[in-house]
Amino acid sequence: MENKGNSLAKISLVLNLALIIAVIIIFAKMPGSGNDGVVDANDTTGTEIAIVDDGQLRIGYFLADSLNNNLLLTKELEALMLESQTNAQNRLRSEEAGYQKWENSWTSGGQLLPSEQRKFAEEAQQRQQKLMMIQQEVQMDVAREQEEYMFTLISRVSNASKEYAEANGYDYILSYQIGQNLYYGSPNFDITNDLVRIMNDQYNSRMTEEGDDLSEVAEGGE
Repeated sequence: MENKGNSLAKISLVLNLALIIAVIIIFAKMPGSGNDGVVDANDTTGTEIAIVDDGQLRIGYFLADSLNNNLLLTKELEALMLESQTNAQNRLRSEEAGYQKWENSWTSGGQLLPSEQRKFAEEAQQRQQKLMMIQQEVQMDVAREQEEYMFTLISRVSNASKEYAEANGYDYILSYQIGQNLYYGSPNFDITNDLVRIMNDQYNSRMTEEGDDLSEVAEGGE
């Protein structure tokens, strides 16, 4: 339960940080008062980009914790993260057990002779260095895998938010979490349940399509 809680907290924190950075970038590019357009900072031609402005700014938000708790995708990602950590721990235990077995093969026979002590020390140093390299490799693999899982979540939340905003006339979709930058949002603009529905429908659709494809392959094989 503690590992699951830590994974969920990590997902919420990373998701919010990424969305906050995105919002900062968006606001930095907003036109000042009295301007009719926005100049792209990367546009060296000086051409202004016309933006249709209806005089209203519509902002929606979602509750990050609630979203994470109710997404089917999040549950699968949490399971994958735990599996990654468990596999890493099992590999390290196996390597450590191998080292311990090798050490016992030298020391179980009693006092080592001076020549044996030198040989043991030399080989022990090599094995310890190898063990440290494996530990670093495992840690890097776990970090890389979990970063990929987090990027998957952030990308899908971002895509779903964009889809919802374009379909419902929102200018911005923000992430809300207690203690973060946004301290209040009107319930009228809370789109959490809508995002949960959209993303869970997409998740279920993908799972159904994969199942259909596998069924077709199985039937073809018969």
